[in-house]
Amino acid sequence: MGKAAYCEPAPHANEQLEVTAEPSDIAASTAEPFCSRRITLVLGGGGCKALAEIGVLKVFAKNQIPINYIVGTSAGAIIGALYAGNVPLKDIEKMAYDGSFQRILAPHLTLHIICLPLSKLIHLIGPKPYAGLTNGSTLEKFLHKKLPHDFSELKIPFAAVAPDLESGNTCMITSGDLCKAVVASSAIPILVKPVTISDTIFIDGGIKANLPTKCAQLTKADIIVAVPADAPIRNEKKQKFCSMRKLALRIVDIMEAEIDKHRWEEADLVIYPEIGDTPPFTKDQEIIKRTIAAGEEAATAALPRLKVLLKSKTSHIPTP
Repeated sequence: MGKAAYCEPAPHANEQLEVTAEPSDIAASTAEPFCSRRITLVLGGGGCKALAEIGVLKVFAKNQIPINYIVGTSAGAIIGALYAGNVPLKDIEKMAYDGSFQRILAPHLTLHIICLPLSKLIHLIGPKPYAGLTNGSTLEKFLHKKLPHDFSELKIPFAAVAPDLESGNTCMITSGDLCKAVVASSAIPILVKPVTISDTIFIDGGIKANLPTKCAQLTKADIIVAVPADAPIRNEKKQKFCSMRKLALRIVDIMEAEIDKHRWEEADLVIYPEIGDTPPFTKDQEIIKRTIAAGEEAATAALPRLKVLLKSKTSHIPTP
């Protein structure tokens, strides 16, 4: 797996915090800063809700805000890796509008479900795979067309975050096969089989570190800027939850918001796009447009505070 850091132990884990790569080594691999203060950008997971992060990146690029390191989880890892790999923002945005992003997040499952009985027979005479409907190959093939093979070839240093399924620890993957690492960070349990990298089994980073600010601390950044992709939790009418789909989406929203809220204080600046009712998976052009615009609006509003941070001698300034 190369350079990786177990930056957060599982709850009630007996072992101490284990770091298999020195934080100084991770920081040393970052690009030369454009200014005296180094920024690590943290991109949270959330399916299509994370498309708001494209809007944030557009504002950073337009205002020439330096990004010295990107740490991403799940959908945030996909967007972060593409940007770190020097894929033009207009091309990343196009992927959202033409359905490419949605197809790699949730590949068509009909064929996989039909073939389940046959696959069980095949595995009677071979090794049994880890549980899941797909193996993430659609995303991996897509990424191989867009990205370099190795982390070392990226324009901006990048880390994909995923839990080690065996230990429960949160792992920060920073070297080796880039596309495989992003697939691991995006391996939604049940939907996608766990991904094995150097005998370690990984699942979707959103399970434990949907907004990986603690991981970002290992980059030795002067400023940590976090972008959560959570839907705001507001009161809903009871009748809405008669739908299985809406009930499931509500549960996901509550879980993500609960996981992420404890991570905000670990960042120096949180850019929170008001994404409204954007679902985890959508091809609706208007919703996509509104979600990306929400990221632009939130980043634009945060620019004055970010510029103060860039000029200040201490990282943290209180939120007004």
